[in-house]
Amino acid sequence: MHFEESGASAGSPRRSARLNHWLDAFASHEPGISTQIDSLYGKSSSAAWQRYYIEALEEYGRHFGEDRDVVIARCPSQMNVMGMHLDYGGMSSLRMAVKGADTITIAAPAANGDRVRIRSVLQVPGQDRVDFHPAEWSLSELAPSGENVGSREAILDYAGRVCDERERATGRAVDDDWQVLPEGQLLFLEGFLRHKPKPLTGFDALAWSNVSPAGGMSSSSALVISTAYAALGVNGLAPGSDISQVDLIDGVGSSEWLRGTRGGTADHGGMVLGRGGAVVKVGVWPARAQGWAAIPSQYKAVAFDSQVPRVSDEARKEETVIAYELGTFMVKHLLLPAVAGRDGWEGLRTDWAERIAFVRDVTAENLGVDLARFCHLLRMIPCETTLEQVRQQCAAVGKADRYDAFERHEITGRFTQITREYPIFLRRRFLFGLAEQERAHAVFDLLQSAEMEKVFDLVRCSHAGDRDEEVTDSMLEEVAGSEMALANMPGGYGRMTPEYDRVCVGINEYLLKQDGREAGAIQRLGAGWGGQVGGLVHEDFVSGKYSAGLQEFMGQELGLHAVLRHAVVLPGEGACLLTAPEIG
Repeated sequence: MHFEESGASAGSPRRSARLNHWLDAFASHEPGISTQIDSLYGKSSSAAWQRYYIEALEEYGRHFGEDRDVVIARCPSQMNVMGMHLDYGGMSSLRMAVKGADTITIAAPAANGDRVRIRSVLQVPGQDRVDFHPAEWSLSELAPSGENVGSREAILDYAGRVCDERERATGRAVDDDWQVLPEGQLLFLEGFLRHKPKPLTGFDALAWSNVSPAGGMSSSSALVISTAYAALGVNGLAPGSDISQVDLIDGVGSSEWLRGTRGGTADHGGMVLGRGGAVVKVGVWPARAQGWAAIPSQYKAVAFDSQVPRVSDEARKEETVIAYELGTFMVKHLLLPAVAGRDGWEGLRTDWAERIAFVRDVTAENLGVDLARFCHLLRMIPCETTLEQVRQQCAAVGKADRYDAFERHEITGRFTQITREYPIFLRRRFLFGLAEQERAHAVFDLLQSAEMEKVFDLVRCSHAGDRDEEVTDSMLEEVAGSEMALANMPGGYGRMTPEYDRVCVGINEYLLKQDGREAGAIQRLGAGWGGQVGGLVHEDFVSGKYSAGLQEFMGQELGLHAVLRHAVVLPGEGACLLTAPEIG
């Protein structure tokens, strides 16, 4: 089954209503409200979610007053089905908006102009409630000297300078304070809308979430998108109309760099573009839905905490991310110029330099070469290098100025941990991205034809690519000689630990032994080095005849007890503003 992208609906539904009208509508199960909640969460969960919204509305009234016209925005969490960290290089990945794991934001216009006040509450089922400290800003004072950061490139440049200054002042580029997340999206939206007919004005908001921050389901990104939708709604602006989905995903998503993290924007794409029952193929730069594919009915998406603590190293994280940009630069400015015109490279397109902007563009097809030539190109990429070594290579061929411009634009301020001498394991990281891109394309097609055995082979291969293993010349020669698809080469992205690996491998090997290659497969979710794992698993192992055996194995061998009953996640609808209730 394949879903085509639908056009925008005609008209603009009313989004704002008195807080007591919202409360009455939820309490009385007003048909318009009930229809929306049924559609978003399913009829079996509708009553519970209506109570959840009532609780959030009442909380808003206690903090900001009941006599307010409010809008309600919601954003789901998301799950990466295939394509780990590909959005760093502008590549496509498969995402799923998670039904029932939402961040709700209730907002009303500010009483005093451009002031923004936001309170944040985390209420994860089975855990103690967390009330974060309130945050408050003046929109006009967010960006120093009135600087406009209302584009993706501008917000990234600004975030780089902020993180650089933060590291010099504190010794750490990352800011763990929750309020920097909505602050970033407000900076972007204020700049984007500053000279529009409807510039952004202040508001009072409450963000109410049940999305666990344990890792992998993008709780931070859900907060960013939910508060951004609320900011637009309270100003009478329609997401997707007054601001395009491209700017919402790529611009608002990139604002998270202000925190000091170096994530991509496909998480935000999955949250905005998600559809019930399906995974969405998310492209970035520009953000777009490249299609939807249904999950076969006999399979369930699962996600759960591996109980392996995440041990992240900020410098190592930046090293894995920087490899995409550095590898692309080397291919375009050093490696292809060295082979262009040589024997065997006659097929290389004459306009290859114009064809390469991101790592996603470094493909055999785009360059016009066969797989053997392409693998030869990949063998030219050094296994290990440094920024200084790359600069010296450029200087040797008269391209030092070009390298310096690249470093100023793409590296300085954005990757604060990477010194000129920091080792970068370029080939394994770069090749992981190229191979993972092929896996994402393949899994999307295979889901539509329900060829699940091949899907799970690629999931296991993707998991192997998370290990920190080298791609040798002989491995590339084997691919070139056999015409084996690049998707079957793991690469080495280096986001795995032995403890984390043991969980994924243990479950995958158990599934293989019990019911062959169609039972399911899992891999890491999120940033890596610990935290969430997930994937697609046959329903027999989740809630059917084999589920007790799998749960017993996970408990005895991996220490994961009573996990399966809470592991199933369903594909849901993307972020939205609720339509206001009818006033009788």
